[in-house]
Amino acid sequence: MVARSAVFLSALLAQCWTLQAHLAVWTPAMYGQDRANPNSNKAVQPLQDYTFKEWWWHGSMDDKPDKNAVFHLPAGGKADLEIADNKAFTSMGAHGLFPNPRTAPVPWTNTDNGWGNMHAVHRQDVAGCALGIAYKDKPEDVKPEDFVIFSVVHDCPARQLQSFDIPDLPKCPNGKCQCSWFWIHKSIGGTDQMYMTPFVCDVKNSTTTKKLGKPIPPVKCDTNKAKCIVGAKQPMYWKNKEGNNMFEPGHYAPTYSNAYNYKEGAQNDIFQNGHAAGSKKTTKKATTTATKTKSK
Repeated sequence: MVARSAVFLSALLAQCWTLQAHLAVWTPAMYGQDRANPNSNKAVQPLQDYTFKEWWWHGSMDDKPDKNAVFHLPAGGKADLEIADNKAFTSMGAHGLFPNPRTAPVPWTNTDNGWGNMHAVHRQDVAGCALGIAYKDKPEDVKPEDFVIFSVVHDCPARQLQSFDIPDLPKCPNGKCQCSWFWIHKSIGGTDQMYMTPFVCDVKNSTTTKKLGKPIPPVKCDTNKAKCIVGAKQPMYWKNKEGNNMFEPGHYAPTYSNAYNYKEGAQNDIFQNGHAAGSKKTTKKATTTATKTKSK
C-alpha cells in the first residue's frame, strides 16, 4: 500500500510540474474549487483567447463555495493565501502544504520540498500578483470595472503560503464582498495569459467610513511618471477575445509591478478616484474602453 501510494504521488508530482505556468490561490471560499476531485487543477487553467463569458469569474460563476464559506480580511492587518498548481498540494487536498511554505526555494529550482520555479525560469522573472475586491454581496452583480486592487506582492508567486498586507478597508454589504486573486506572469517562452481566482470575502475590524474611489486601468509609466495612474486601480484584463482593459501586444505582458504603479503591499491610495499623476481630474477614457469591450 505504501509503495503504491508513493508511485501515485510521484506520478501526480510529475503531472503537476508539467503545468509550470499554471497557479491559483486555494481557499474553501473560492469559486470553481471542483469539490469532487481532490486532485483538481481546474482553478489553475490560464485565461487566454476566451470570450468574456468564458474567462470572466474563471468560468466558475455557477460553481459556488459553501453558503457559509468566507475568507476573512483583517482591516489593517495581514491575510495568508495558499498558492499551488493542484488542490492536492494545499490544506484542501490529501498531501497538504510542503515544509517551509512561507520560504521561496533556494536554489530557484524544483526542490525536494516540491515547490520551485513554477512559472519563472530565473528568480528575477517573478512578476507580481494582486488581490482585488468588489463591494457586491452577489457575484452576478459584479462587473470587471467594480474590482479595486487593494494589495500587491511584487515577489509573487514564489511561495506556497503568501502573506498579503490589507489596508483599512470599509465593511462589506451584508457581511460579504467578492474578492479575486490576479496574476500575469512575464512573457516567458512565448506564453501570454492571465489568471483569476475569485472567492467570497469579508472585511473584519474595519475602522474607516471612507468608500473606495472609482478604479480605472493602470498605464505603463516606468519612463514617464506623469502618466502613472494614482488612486484606485482596476485589475488588468489582458489577452482575451473581449473584455480586455489592457492592450499591450503579445510578449509584452503587463505586470503587477512598479512599472504600472502598483506599489508593494497595501494600496492605501484606493480611497480616491483613479487618475493620471499629471492630472487632477479622474481619467474616464480607460473606464469607458473597458466597459465597451466587455459588452461585445
